Amino acid sequence: MDLEIDMENNVQMQEKDKELEKLKEKFQGMEDQGTNILMAVYLYEAVKNDDVGRFISDSVVLTEREPPISTILHQVSASGNSVLHKAASFGSREIAKLIIDHFPFLLTRRNVLGDTALHVATKARKLNVMKVLIDAKVNLLQMKNKDGNTALHEAVIARYVDAVKYLFPRHKEVSYYLNDGGESPLCLAIETENIEILELLLEAPYGNGGLIERPRKESPVHAAIFMKRRDMLEKIFEKNEQLFHIRDKKGKTPLHYAASKGYIDGVRFLLTEFKHDAFRRSKNCDFPIHAACKRGHTNVVKEFLQQEWLYPTELLNKKRQNILHVAAENGKNNVVKAILSDSKLEELKNAVDKNGNTALHLASMNLHSKVICSLTWDKRVDLKRRNKEGLTAIDIASSNRNDLKAAQDLTLWVLSSADTPYSEKGRKISLKRERAPPKLEQIQNLINVILVIAVLVATVTFSAAFTVPGRFNRSDAGHRLAFYVFIICDSIAMYFSMTGAFVLIWALVASDREKFSINFALILLIVAIFTMSMAFMAVVYIALSNIPWISYSLLAGGIYYLLTFSFIFTALMFPKFRTSNRILHFISHYLVPYKLLWVQIWEGVPLI
Repeated sequence: MDLEIDMENNVQMQEKDKELEKLKEKFQGMEDQGTNILMAVYLYEAVKNDDVGRFISDSVVLTEREPPISTILHQVSASGNSVLHKAASFGSREIAKLIIDHFPFLLTRRNVLGDTALHVATKARKLNVMKVLIDAKVNLLQMKNKDGNTALHEAVIARYVDAVKYLFPRHKEVSYYLNDGGESPLCLAIETENIEILELLLEAPYGNGGLIERPRKESPVHAAIFMKRRDMLEKIFEKNEQLFHIRDKKGKTPLHYAASKGYIDGVRFLLTEFKHDAFRRSKNCDFPIHAACKRGHTNVVKEFLQQEWLYPTELLNKKRQNILHVAAENGKNNVVKAILSDSKLEELKNAVDKNGNTALHLASMNLHSKVICSLTWDKRVDLKRRNKEGLTAIDIASSNRNDLKAAQDLTLWVLSSADTPYSEKGRKISLKRERAPPKLEQIQNLINVILVIAVLVATVTFSAAFTVPGRFNRSDAGHRLAFYVFIICDSIAMYFSMTGAFVLIWALVASDREKFSINFALILLIVAIFTMSMAFMAVVYIALSNIPWISYSLLAGGIYYLLTFSFIFTALMFPKFRTSNRILHFISHYLVPYKLLWVQIWEGVPLI
């Protein structure tokens, strides 16, 4: 009985093969025709259910319809998936095998994403269909989709270990192929944090001259450093040590990359296993320790300095800059402090680069006032040193032309208070700049604004003198004191604002005294505003003295405001004092970080 059933099945299969052969003859020459139509629903269902008999019968029916182009060859889904793509996505092994046997050209057909049937089967995790596709012995393993991914890329992204195990031995070099994002399957294995896949892919040989592509943007080691996974670094070292010798397009070693990222654990591992990489330069001639200095990774710099075999004073880049030069030029104050505190690095403090610049020159050039504070605080730093152009640090800072006026004032204040001298050449440059004609329209606008404020303050204080609220009780000492404060402060505010207004009017007439007039008027106006605030506090206290808790609360708030106002005014005014003074230098050392924060807020936001 079983034998009869088998014979019947064989006869049926032979008949179906004959039908497919007839279809194949009809399709000759139509493989490259670009016209596609939407897949019929019943054909779709046949593929989905892996129903070979229904698939063949539906295909025969389709060929008998008009136009003849409506055949399985050009039946696609909305995403451009052919019947083979759909068989791959559904895991329909028998239909996939049938199509491959009779229409093998569909193996390389792509959908709108550029995926072949193998890509689709990998994404859908259909290993049974993947095996059928690969057994067709068409070179599918190297084919990429529109993202540049091979099937192995997709298997790694999907964390599909069984697929990786099947694909990898058949073309190991694909492990190094890069997609459009510059990532190889090895890199993706690290990014997906799958140790099992990583171990498998690390069996791929590297260094074979027959490799189609080599890592350009990222090596697996770079990816492990980026993910900060020391366990993966150790696994790569155990399986394929050669990968640690791959450099990126800028010629940087893995140690450069780890130092730049501030990955201290990775730096320690690399210094232990590849200590000679600490002496390898990038294409820009930077050593790994320079990368750490540029980014301000103090802990990494200290780790390098702890190595007894490393001679940091001899590590110079193409500009002949040492680590202190690099840190100062990039404004990394914590690194600068660490270097200055190391007694073994004494000779770096006044070392010069190829242009004769010390670290202080470079910090002044880039207006890094916080770094300048640290350098000028160290008495061993030579403030009088000149570069090859004959300029001192303060010459460079004063001749710096940019829009960061507040940062420049702060830098000049620190250098002046530390008694940094001008050179003869620098003094000439400064005088030339001071003699440059000012922008007339800008000065006129500034004078008009200050003049309006001065007149407004004078008007308010004048009116306030005749409208003291509440009854004045002369027997009350508190009332008397508050009244005296009000009268005195109101009078000072009135006279100072009026004087400022007169000075500005004089500036409009005497056009050669604008700068002096504006500065003098500003000082008078600030004093007027300050005393007007005190007068307001006193008059409010008088008016609300019969409600003690309100009067005292407002008095406390007014005092807090005046103290804050005084602090801000002092901070703003100190950088204007360009004199050598130990007290000013002490103040600048502790005030500069706070002032820098205001400068960044002020100059980092565009004014509308």
